Amino acid sequence: MNMKPKLRPLWQRLPIMGGLAGLCAWKALGLPRKILPRDLKSIVNNWDYEMFSMILKSGVLRAFIDQPCYFQQPKVIAPKAEVAPEYRLSHDQLKSFYTNGFIGPFDAFSPQQMQNFRNELLEVENTKSETYGFVTPRDRHFEMPRLWNYMKHPAITERIAQILGPDLLTWRSQIFYKGPGSPSIQWHQASTFMVEDYQDPAIFPPNLNDIFQLTVWVAVDETHHDNGCLRFLPGTHNAIRPITFGGEEGFYEADFSLEYTKEEEARAVEVPVKPGQFIIFTERCIHGSGPNTTDRHRLAFNLRVIPTSVPVYTDKKYYRSVYNGGKYHLDKWGVAVLRGEDRYKLSRTIPDYELERTGVATEVLRPAA
Repeated sequence: MNMKPKLRPLWQRLPIMGGLAGLCAWKALGLPRKILPRDLKSIVNNWDYEMFSMILKSGVLRAFIDQPCYFQQPKVIAPKAEVAPEYRLSHDQLKSFYTNGFIGPFDAFSPQQMQNFRNELLEVENTKSETYGFVTPRDRHFEMPRLWNYMKHPAITERIAQILGPDLLTWRSQIFYKGPGSPSIQWHQASTFMVEDYQDPAIFPPNLNDIFQLTVWVAVDETHHDNGCLRFLPGTHNAIRPITFGGEEGFYEADFSLEYTKEEEARAVEVPVKPGQFIIFTERCIHGSGPNTTDRHRLAFNLRVIPTSVPVYTDKKYYRSVYNGGKYHLDKWGVAVLRGEDRYKLSRTIPDYELERTGVATEVLRPAA
């Protein structure tokens, strides 16, 4: 089923509206879902009525492409884990994160470490992933022990623990190569990463309105305005916004524009980062990056972190990324314990000792029954 978001002519939108109205009624009536084809069953299972209402009332001109959620400020702002003093976030820093949706930069690695690591990252830039079998910048920590050990640095994990709690998993990493002359990445946001294929979430938090996932973005090269440093719309993590099909910008191969106000865009913040520094943010905060107008590349990597209570890719053999045009088979994928202990064991897991050696992991532990 072609779920790529794009502006369609009326003759295409009318049958889509009829089909989606039927699926909404199917959900409301509680009809058996097992008989539905996979794609239709995913929509019935994972779309809520707010999602159906948005796309139907707009005539397939607007939609939620990720599960709607509405963040509420915690009544008490306090760290969720005890950490060493050198990594402790102040009350003002925690408050800033909950208010804005991002915090940093913080120091983790020396410029010399990043200068040396840069060559290792560039060597895998156009090579096939041993995990997925095709060229992709995703999840290279499965085959790069140095990347995995950098991801576990206490400067990162101890700060994340104060927001998410003491027991942490990483479920994805990615290398970001922004070459000379590369265009901007438009404003975007995510909640459960249904934005990948618009049908199935990747992660399944107990409460959608909590902060249940954080991204850590680590600069390998210095990032600044001219080469496209990250930029954020502060406070926009309060809600997942609808998108309008079509628009002047595209998100990779997708064709949509995220809805936000002019007042919100006027408050946009650019965050320059030095080599070895990192930013923490929730993907629900609207973010993007400017173009690289320099003659040098801009290199970075990220990791995405969840509490151990959040399952990932449950009962899936593969996941799809419509905007990246890929199908990622999950037989060699798993979460990895970043800090603490995984007492829930809700997802496939790659043991730590597998990540300490070069090459793809050969052992994947199944979820607990």
